[in-house]
Amino acid sequence: MIIDTHAHLSDEKFDKDRNVVIERAFNAGVEKIVEISCEQQYWDKALELSKHDNIFVAFGIHPNDVEKASAEDYKKLELLIQEKKCVAVGEIGLDYHYDSSEQTAVLQKEFFATQLNLAAKFNKPVVIHSREANEDVVSILKSLKIIPKGVIHCFSGTPQQAKEFVDLGFLLGIDGPVTYKKSETLKQTVLETELSNLLVETDCPYLSPQKYRGERNEPSYVVETLKEIAAIKNILFEEASKITTQNAVKLFNL
Repeated sequence: MIIDTHAHLSDEKFDKDRNVVIERAFNAGVEKIVEISCEQQYWDKALELSKHDNIFVAFGIHPNDVEKASAEDYKKLELLIQEKKCVAVGEIGLDYHYDSSEQTAVLQKEFFATQLNLAAKFNKPVVIHSREANEDVVSILKSLKIIPKGVIHCFSGTPQQAKEFVDLGFLLGIDGPVTYKKSETLKQTVLETELSNLLVETDCPYLSPQKYRGERNEPSYVVETLKEIAAIKNILFEEASKITTQNAVKLFNL
């Protein structure tokens, strides 16, 4: 069994063939998908998608969207988190790529903390987005009385940064970029990190693996990421699939 632990199938890029894409994933051996709904306009669509037996969902507000979030959005988010098929809160976190100003950092930290509290309230794991903000994310997590379970989505940092998150109890989400020839640091991180600390993701429709680079990504392509992880670690594909799936099942209670 393979689980794509981070997909955005609600995205408009799938509006014309969503059901075909889902069927193609299941035919490729992807038996479960975790739909990540972190933009308010897609929440209802994601909830509808989660009615599928093998699609689960996480709800949150992306750090790049917190400026647009209203009090009503947070009331709705709290209700969505309590839905039966909601397995996590996310993706949430910090993103300083486009705006690293102090004002943005303060606002993102505030809403990150708010959503971490929601996850704790309802005993849900978290899916964390950390882009050019690892130091602040680690600092916030260390400040919590109880650090939640969770995954650092689309991890792209160094082996040392990976160790910091693993030591806090987090898994690392590995995506299509691990298949790129120039992703030497990420490949080294995968090599040095125990397989028991890794999940596989697509982040579709983004970050297609090398074989499909330039095309829309989709859940069936997670197989390429698994192949690369197996090659880096010099293990069988089946072992990489089995252990990362066990990790996903345990984290998200699937």
